[in-house]
Amino acid sequence: MNNELDDGFIESLMVSLQDERVIEKIKEIAEAGSFSQMGQYKGLLRDKEKEIARLQQEIETKNEEISDYQIKINQLNEKMEAYFAELQKRRADYREAEELYEVVQQLSEPTKSSLKGIFKGGSVQDFIVCGVQYENISSLWDFIKNEIMEGREQEREILLALFLFFFQEHGKTYDSPLYKLQQVKMDEVFREDLHIRALNSKVSGDVTDILLPGYISINGKTIKKSVVRI
Repeated sequence: MNNELDDGFIESLMVSLQDERVIEKIKEIAEAGSFSQMGQYKGLLRDKEKEIARLQQEIETKNEEISDYQIKINQLNEKMEAYFAELQKRRADYREAEELYEVVQQLSEPTKSSLKGIFKGGSVQDFIVCGVQYENISSLWDFIKNEIMEGREQEREILLALFLFFFQEHGKTYDSPLYKLQQVKMDEVFREDLHIRALNSKVSGDVTDILLPGYISINGKTIKKSVVRI
């Protein structure tokens, strides 16, 4: 009974499927489903394309920001290198002053006591501040000259190094130094207008030892004569 019903249903269905109207209706339904799916896919595709475009724009913006930051970083690196070079230079200058300060502490008590009028304070900073002042440089030169003339030359090298350091540092405080060391050569003829005769020297003759260089002004005027031995 059921088999006969099924066979009849199938036969009717097969006949219906051959009807052009049924065929057209099936096509319409299929096409409608396809168009609906295609519309959905196209909508999704447009959304993704918009999102991709937005992300690309964000990437371009970030790349521009990165470029700007890279330029700033390069500029900062250049400044840091310049500051570091200047710092190294200042450290070198300060190190030399610090080492000289330590050496000065090893001078004899009478000498250190005499220098207290020139170098006031008890730190390297005070030492530098006092040392670059012209009045103190001039006083130091006079002190060294007196020590030599009294025959006390044991500490002359340290005192001379002290004078030369601050003489040069004083010159750096000006665009053009106000003073320069007097040029004295060994074996040149002793001259009263240029030299001071040290102890144990001949009355006249050639320079055999330069104990303390003098210095002149920028216009060539002799400020301090060189102390020499002949």
